[in-house]
Amino acid sequence: MLYDAQQKTLFGIRNSQQGYLELINKKYNFQETIKILDKIDWDFKDFTTQYLTHTFHSYPARFIPQIPLTFIKLFTEEKETVLDPMCGCGTTLVEAFLNNRNSIGNDFNPLAALISKVKTTLIDEGEFRYFNKKLGIMKRYLDLDYRRIDERINNLPNRKMSKIFNRVVISKLEAIRETLLEVKEEGHKDLFDFGRVALSSTIWSLVENGNGIDVDNLFLKKVKSMQNELKKMSKIVKNIPEVEVICGDARKLEVETNSVDLIVTSPPYVNALDYYRVHMYNMLWLGMDFDLFRKHEIGGHSHFIINRFRLLSEYLGDMLRSMIEMNRVLKKDKLCVIVVGNSSLEYELIESHKFFAEMGEKIGFKPINSIFRNIDKTRKYTSADIGKIDDEYILVLQKTDDTTVSADDDNFIAEVVREQMIRFREQIKKVQGTSIRGRKPTKERLLKNIDKISEAIQTIPEDIKIKR
Repeated sequence: MLYDAQQKTLFGIRNSQQGYLELINKKYNFQETIKILDKIDWDFKDFTTQYLTHTFHSYPARFIPQIPLTFIKLFTEEKETVLDPMCGCGTTLVEAFLNNRNSIGNDFNPLAALISKVKTTLIDEGEFRYFNKKLGIMKRYLDLDYRRIDERINNLPNRKMSKIFNRVVISKLEAIRETLLEVKEEGHKDLFDFGRVALSSTIWSLVENGNGIDVDNLFLKKVKSMQNELKKMSKIVKNIPEVEVICGDARKLEVETNSVDLIVTSPPYVNALDYYRVHMYNMLWLGMDFDLFRKHEIGGHSHFIINRFRLLSEYLGDMLRSMIEMNRVLKKDKLCVIVVGNSSLEYELIESHKFFAEMGEKIGFKPINSIFRNIDKTRKYTSADIGKIDDEYILVLQKTDDTTVSADDDNFIAEVVREQMIRFREQIKKVQGTSIRGRKPTKERLLKNIDKISEAIQTIPEDIKIKR
């Protein structure tokens, strides 16, 4: 396949890394393939991770494309279906697309769903010529059109924008948004979505770097870059596979039972309270329901202020429901790959991969491997009491049986979460403060965590219920 021949160039592979491509492009039986996993250097040091549509939009804590690529090449055939139930910015979907696999992506974040869709939608040259003409007209009038600044500020999709952007920036962003709406009204839906991702990426840069950026030129530069990467992808992908992107709940997937050949996903961290904040201004400007996303985001709830260990119970309940759904849609004997980093609550280490492995065994999954890797700089996550989280685990599960429970079974969910929380409490009783690097809080403070976990265990039936 053409993409196989170009992988070396895309990845910036050096001679010492050539062995990786040779490994993943060969065919093995299942047991041989499982053994191959231990021969791969999963750190992927010095590999290029930003190529083609992976460059479209910054996204917090995304995983590198070589992880889904490896499992896609080793454990699926062309035209088989790959699922990412928490797809984020679509890394798994892009790699499936490049390798002629059908894919399904699901994410409750409408911005994530939009980015994933645009990354896997090819657009022809004629459409881009039309789009560039529209943007050229916008650019010619933009610098002269100061009379409309007040009008555009009044048309803001959300008033919070005026608190971080100056008047000129707001006017230019609104002019871009108006042009994109014209593109949509003229029947060019894919271009409209393409432009919205470019606009969102521009807003991201403004939030990161301040108002001093030349907004319209930054946007136009982003559009040109995205067009170039899509043109490259069009030359690689000749047989376009099926891609379905769903803006939905991983705890209740809109996917047929036993229809998926591989799952590769990376759930949020248990205390990912800043995940939704980094999306706020992008989503508000695009007119997306940010408050609804914040309310339902897994791992993003901040209502357990007094006892944060209740957050862990809620998280485990959400993830167990998601894993039950993964089991339901996955074909028997196929793999579910979960990439997850350790996290921290109240100075206690949360070894997430162990929770996932043990919960998986309750619902028809068998742990095959747990692969340790050092995290690249694009994915490092910072916690207040652990600092930068520098490593993560690739948990490989095989579906051995159809689960006999439903993701809606609150009694089962509560029972399994209770077992996990009791195990966690017993671990803390033996040693406290396992996540701390540097200065430690008092012993008395750490011992209080045991009581807090006990209190959290009592409220599990309430905390694991899906918030409506």
